[in-house]
Amino acid sequence: MAEIYQEKPVQIVVNGRATITLMTHAEDPKHLVIGSLYTEKVVSSYDDIESILMEDTQASVVTKNPYAILLSRKTVLAGCGGASSFLDSGTLGRVVCSITPSKAVVETALQSVKTSPWFTACLFMEQGEKCFEAEDISSQNVIDQIIGYGLEQKINFAETFLVLKGNCVVETMRKIVIAKIPLVKITGAITEVAKETANAAGVTLL
Repeated sequence: MAEIYQEKPVQIVVNGRATITLMTHAEDPKHLVIGSLYTEKVVSSYDDIESILMEDTQASVVTKNPYAILLSRKTVLAGCGGASSFLDSGTLGRVVCSITPSKAVVETALQSVKTSPWFTACLFMEQGEKCFEAEDISSQNVIDQIIGYGLEQKINFAETFLVLKGNCVVETMRKIVIAKIPLVKITGAITEVAKETANAAGVTLL
């Protein structure tokens, strides 16, 4: 019998207005919420967030700017491109890399990341120090979790590399580029447009 995973909706309410509903496997979706707000351009840094209140299937967020531009309400389904954000790789900017991890460090990091029936990702420092690992039902979700953690912890993404176990679509790569993560090791397949987006932004695929 196939392994059963739990997924639940998490509605993100910003300044009293429902903005996004995400489906997730994460027990504590706080980092997913932070990362999603950042990659959807609702906030430009963690410091833009006044407070986050997590209540079962709802995350109530108050921003320091009460007039922050909000998104139209939508549902993002795992692995589904239909609700993805509009992509213009030319507006995402260039990614700067400040590290050169060795092949041995990258390989050791890869082996340390959990293998899941779904998706896992982990953020590492140059010498292979593990920052944060995430598992979820879509590659977009795990990247948003990684980004949310990094923003909260004030991590300089230019000094990190990412391991993604699973396939990579363009929406996932868009999030990686927005966060300015310079080096990415992907174990699964990558779509052509996702690879083009990485190349255009200067993200190196290890």
